[in-house]
Amino acid sequence: MAQNTQHQTALVGTWTSIPDAPAVQKPAHPSEGLYRLQVNSDGTLTPLDVIKMKSPSWIVKSHDGRFAYTTNEENAGAVTALAIDPSGAVRVLNVVDSHGQQPTHATISPDGKFLFVANYSVAKGGAGVAVFPIHSDGKLGEQVQHVPFEAGSGVVKDRQDGGHAHSTTFTPDGKYLYAADLGADKLHAYRYEAGRAEPLQADSTRDVTFAPGSGPRHMVFSPDGKHAYVITEMAGEIVVFTANDDRLTKVTSVKLNPDNSAAEYKSGGGIILSPQGHYIIAANRGSDNHLLVFKIGQDGSPGTPKRYKADGIEPRAFSFDASGKHLYVANVFTNSITLFDFDESSGELKPRGVAATISTPTDIKFFN
Repeated sequence: MAQNTQHQTALVGTWTSIPDAPAVQKPAHPSEGLYRLQVNSDGTLTPLDVIKMKSPSWIVKSHDGRFAYTTNEENAGAVTALAIDPSGAVRVLNVVDSHGQQPTHATISPDGKFLFVANYSVAKGGAGVAVFPIHSDGKLGEQVQHVPFEAGSGVVKDRQDGGHAHSTTFTPDGKYLYAADLGADKLHAYRYEAGRAEPLQADSTRDVTFAPGSGPRHMVFSPDGKHAYVITEMAGEIVVFTANDDRLTKVTSVKLNPDNSAAEYKSGGGIILSPQGHYIIAANRGSDNHLLVFKIGQDGSPGTPKRYKADGIEPRAFSFDASGKHLYVANVFTNSITLFDFDESSGELKPRGVAATISTPTDIKFFN
């Protein structure tokens, strides 16, 4: 359901060092941290200020929108807690060690008690899931649990020599957490019990193993909780599962680019649901750089996608604003946030061009 968009602001996460990649369009200046923008009634964005910090690459909102948490994706990984004032102003509350390297994703438990951080770690040995209590004032407490991801599948050289935690996702009933391990081609399942000193308890009977070299990255559940969709980075697919008693059973998989099987055209990125849950929106990066919109059928399966140019290179993450009518895409390598109008009835995206120019943007989230 569309929400009131008055006084809506956007936070844009970034990498504060410029990637050394051939497709990067070098910005005039590196990013300085977390950027705050005003969302105008027509969907355009007006820059307001920047909260200086290192590589706030992923942003997660508290359930009531009063707080936010960023993963600071550096070799010495950190997590920053932020207060979002009613005026939209942002204050840093505290910073904690992520107990790993290159944290790329975080999620909050449905009960709001803990933050679960995925330390990706480019180098072998710094990957895993770290668990932090969230205090009533929004600050993060010291880590209460660490689950290392050590073994990789070894299939894709330099990408799977060790484990790589890429995201953490709760089942709709809040009883289980699934952690995507790109390095091991697995989803690790954990039972969540908030009252325990260490709230995650491994349940290997619910683990999911993917085809070798797939690289599971992010996942979402259907609104009714009966299906799960996992985007794979190296295989360039969406893998569809039925969910029953929080157990996942594979149903099918859909290629992000069925017309080109070359490795450079397989680079799955973000995956989200449309505001009313009727569509899956996913990104394929690499040499493709398209957004795909899949209508979810009554049986939970995604239909044939409509493909749209992302209007940028490396569309890493994307979000709808509170109106549900505007989709914003963070294109890392072209230093741009691109804007699309979205029609929930048809699933169509209409490109509106560049909404903001920000160095190496990696994520965007909305607050009001």
